[in-house]
Amino acid sequence: MKLTEWVHDLFKNGPEIWCDEKVMVNDKGIVVRRDTKRLRDCSLGLVSVSGPEEWYRICRLNCPPGTIIEDYKEEEWAALYQDMLSLTRNELTKALLTERGNKSAKILLEIMERRDKDHWAEEKVTKTAEVKKSDGETIKFVIEGM
Repeated sequence: MKLTEWVHDLFKNGPEIWCDEKVMVNDKGIVVRRDTKRLRDCSLGLVSVSGPEEWYRICRLNCPPGTIIEDYKEEEWAALYQDMLSLTRNELTKALLTERGNKSAKILLEIMERRDKDHWAEEKVTKTAEVKKSDGETIKFVIEGM
């Protein structure tokens, strides 16, 4: 299996940010455990990197032995990165709105503010005013706010 195929398969049910193992019980009472450590590592990679090339490296380093490592292709990985990043932002927003996970989600969102400024950073508004004195000298005031 190629690396991109593995990543598509890994993220088929969306990102996992919170735990390394999912435990599910089906309608017959059978307990099913799913190891999500690699999914979690790659999902947290979306939070901690600044772009698709860095995320490619995270996925490459977390893939299972035997995966065919292909060279980084900007057009292929950029689209995949943007899709998974959108799902991760949505997951963090949901967690922020639930009482149980909001502290952890707030910390992860603060990290994303630094990494993904286009979507998360708070923009400062800067206003400049000029005042001229009677002798022609200019005085400038800069007012910054959030």
